[in-house]
Amino acid sequence: MRGGARILALCAALGTGAAAAQESPEDAAFNAATEAVRNHEFARAITLFTPLAEQDIADAQFNLAMLYKLGRGYPQNFTEAYYWGALALLGGGAYAADLVEEMGDALPDAGRSAVIDRLKERLNTQIDGGDKLATRKLARLFMELTAEPDYPAAYLWFSICYALGDNACKEGRDDAADELEPEALSTAQAETAKTFATSAFARAPDTPAN
Repeated sequence: MRGGARILALCAALGTGAAAAQESPEDAAFNAATEAVRNHEFARAITLFTPLAEQDIADAQFNLAMLYKLGRGYPQNFTEAYYWGALALLGGGAYAADLVEEMGDALPDAGRSAVIDRLKERLNTQIDGGDKLATRKLARLFMELTAEPDYPAAYLWFSICYALGDNACKEGRDDAADELEPEALSTAQAETAKTFATSAFARAPDTPAN
């Protein structure tokens, strides 16, 4: 829905220009932010993109990351660019992959680790609040963004994600399982059951299934 607007904001930030049209009233706030970029009102664009990014709109997160990367509207900040770019990527914005890789390489190991911890805290808070989509994001974080893939943790969250009905998580679960020896997989399954039972997603034992 916001693909054209996302490209518009990026092109405007780079000074190349583009044309795009909004497709729904839902995008009014996003449109205002991209208009600010087009008008070179970059500080205003950051102000407008930030609440959209906090709402987990991947395109807004990507544009915010780009502004921080370029140093437009706020002094260049690779930490914030990596954080918001990673959220865009985890939220399904495959277009953010190159940005995340570039910003990750630009940060020292300690800086990347601090951002990963910040992402974990955000996603765990969302999961505690019952956000099902956050389970897939956290699983992908453990599989794709940690210094080394954490296969047991990735398996755990992909498993819960798939159990909650997200078919996109099956491949990730199975890929993580393939990396685990039988004993480690058994341990991961036990930990998954324990985590699920104490999560906001668990059905009370005395509640009949639909």
